Amino acid sequence: MRAFVCFASAVAIVSASAAYAVAPNVSNVRAYQRMIGSRLVDVYYDVSDPDSSLLYVSLSISNNAGASWSIAPRAVSGAVGVNVTPGAGKHIVWNAGADVPGVYGTQYKAMVTASDANVAAEMIYIPAGSFLMGNNGAEPYSYSDELPQHSVYLSGYWIGKYEVTRGEYRRFMAATGRAAPAYWDAVQDWGTGSFTQTEDHPVVGVTWYDAEAYCAWAGGHLPTEAQWEKAARWTGSYPNVYPWGNVWDAEKYNNWDDTNPAAGGYGRCQTAPVGSYPSGASPYGCQDMVGNVWEWVADWCCGYYSVSPSTDPQGPSSGIYRGLRGCGWANSGSGDRCAGRSGDYPYSYGGWLGYGFRLAR
Repeated sequence: MRAFVCFASAVAIVSASAAYAVAPNVSNVRAYQRMIGSRLVDVYYDVSDPDSSLLYVSLSISNNAGASWSIAPRAVSGAVGVNVTPGAGKHIVWNAGADVPGVYGTQYKAMVTASDANVAAEMIYIPAGSFLMGNNGAEPYSYSDELPQHSVYLSGYWIGKYEVTRGEYRRFMAATGRAAPAYWDAVQDWGTGSFTQTEDHPVVGVTWYDAEAYCAWAGGHLPTEAQWEKAARWTGSYPNVYPWGNVWDAEKYNNWDDTNPAAGGYGRCQTAPVGSYPSGASPYGCQDMVGNVWEWVADWCCGYYSVSPSTDPQGPSSGIYRGLRGCGWANSGSGDRCAGRSGDYPYSYGGWLGYGFRLAR
């Protein structure tokens, strides 16, 4: 059986996170096909970092001797992704036959990148592939900026299982000296009585700039609208209206009408600790994709769908408002859908609604 991929050499790239004085150093990258005809490729590397014990490591593949790095492997295991510790002889196994079946060549190279992870966030991998984005016109509500529904191909990526918490954001403030956001005091009263925000409650009252700065510090970025929506609703063959399915259920997310004591019960103006509604998880397992807090995304808002590129769309090149997805605790009803879009000035913190976000890598 002929070899479907060959590696000529490997490249080490160093990526630093702004909060750390010394960037991680990747060296001695080697990649080998196990045997002629094998689907598996072993990638070895060394990585050191004197001031971080957890790293985010990614693998990229070039099929043209390093002129471009267009293959983002998803069938990988081993010392890759989040929470990789520094050390020598780190090992990644790539199932190249699953990602690039039937491909033959001698110009393949592997590139390993590392950045300071800072936050040991629980992340979910969303594999590369196409999904249907937007509203098909048959959902309980249909707004013009959700149309037309269109097919989008996304490279593989990681996204936070949960919204960024107060505990995680506190570490960011301590490391960078960034000021506390609005509504930072633990005890809050938003109109229906006081409640206490724990370290597991989502951080609220952040601007788009705050969210973007945190994500850069944490070795990632805000998800694009497309990344957020795929993680929220794609089943593998069709998009759910809501993360859990196509029938609205007040008890599956933090909203005005649910009775979950984690959010104070019915008619309460407050957030809940992240992950308090496990039955409302998305098909990929992401929690709180609707309700709890509105979440900033990377894109300028809104429009765009009719001219959106079909591969890895990044949103409009400019705008007035930055995108928000997912609705919050004050919302309720069958309009709280994954296709719903909103936006606000990037310097806004959401007033008493208190905007939040989640991390992507």
